[in-house]
Amino acid sequence: MDTFLSESAKNTILYDAPQAVCDRVKEMSGERFIITLKRSGKTEKLLNDVNEGVVECGYNGIYYSTKKLKILYFGCAIPFGLNPQEQNAWLYYKKDQDQGLEAQTFMQSIYSRLNLNIVAFPAGATGGQAGGWSREPVNSINDFKNKTMRIPGFEAEVIQKFGARTHDQLIESISIDKLIRRLKDGGNGRFDAVEWTGPHDDLILVLDKAVKFYYFPGWWEPNTTFEVQVNKKAWEHLSPEYREIFKAACSEVHMSTLAQYVSLNSKALKELKEKIPETGIQLMQFNDDILKAARDETIKLLD
Repeated sequence: MDTFLSESAKNTILYDAPQAVCDRVKEMSGERFIITLKRSGKTEKLLNDVNEGVVECGYNGIYYSTKKLKILYFGCAIPFGLNPQEQNAWLYYKKDQDQGLEAQTFMQSIYSRLNLNIVAFPAGATGGQAGGWSREPVNSINDFKNKTMRIPGFEAEVIQKFGARTHDQLIESISIDKLIRRLKDGGNGRFDAVEWTGPHDDLILVLDKAVKFYYFPGWWEPNTTFEVQVNKKAWEHLSPEYREIFKAACSEVHMSTLAQYVSLNSKALKELKEKIPETGIQLMQFNDDILKAARDETIKLLD
């Protein structure tokens, strides 16, 4: 298994998810089914590596993949999209139950329709995200104009409609440490704003040390799902028993990761608020005009 979560993401909640899948598979199989994890940090290339069988499986966020496959972004996050309960129904419900254990979820059927050699399973969710960190106040939708922001997926396309530049337009991928440096230090290639996940991971990554304006709600990612993408040939070589163990491990990690985010984000937000007098951080809410303009543009994009 390869993953986009390199060592630079260490101590974030999501960082542990791919290893947790490997560990649970090993434990439930009595140490007969072993998955070795590597952390290349690949984003866009990871899906292609799994599709071509370079690796048997990858832990990935699908909205890091090529825009040619943007329909798959629905399996990860879309602006003004689904909350965790709704997203889980979307990702787990199987319409054709009569196909038994091989029945596909709707998301899995999209991979098939795209002729991708991949079977995908949800394996981690963040719940509702924050609106990210900004160097300057965002008082109107026009304040995004000429700003450079780290933001992926459909949400990047929405922000671009208002004159912003996003990191995917400038570079193929960027490590977390470089991301923080470009937000904090300024100069050439600097970021004016960065969104990551929420209070817990954002504080772990010391984004609060870079700039002072912290926005909510994270309208671009009401719930973000990450998945294990498995090469179809590798999947077919597994015994029925091992397939069920693998699916159970992914499902368990999916729910436990979401539970951690919901619990630890609330604690981190409380800590952040209590330290405002000494840090000077300002918790800011996107106003209704910004949300309406963004939602209207999102609907056009999705149509």
